[in-house]
Amino acid sequence: MSNTARYLRGPRDLYEVPVESATVIEIGDFCLISSNYAIQASDLADAGTDTQNREACADIFAGIAETASAAGETDEVVLDKSPLAVYKLTQKTAAACYVGNAIEMYASATHCEDQTVVAGTASPIAYCVKEKGATGTDVECVLALNKIFHTVNT
Repeated sequence: MSNTARYLRGPRDLYEVPVESATVIEIGDFCLISSNYAIQASDLADAGTDTQNREACADIFAGIAETASAAGETDEVVLDKSPLAVYKLTQKTAAACYVGNAIEMYASATHCEDQTVVAGTASPIAYCVKEKGATGTDVECVLALNKIFHTVNT
């Protein structure tokens, strides 16, 4: 799934974030802000469990990478954080998804994955906007308002 453009339609909200030289980011990656730099979700330190990893990533989720950054590059990466644009996200495993379902990053017990999602309500990064059946892994979503750019009431 490397370098997979995820944007489908709607107004975008693009901005640039610095990247450290050792960081690799691919188009379509879920990006986080850590120490003022963009990182892939899989680069965040293990928080303990899959649930804790999803929450840790959702807390500093900054958007979807629109440009790539190879190892050794220090150019800023362009992220899209628009909650109004529609993106094609990839489920870890095929499952039915209905309009309004909350979507989380997929996480194992050791880290979040950079470009896969699962249904879940605890730490959503997106919401389904087009019903899909139990087959296929492409799900159309809008991004959730994220914690680092918007006040979230819990």
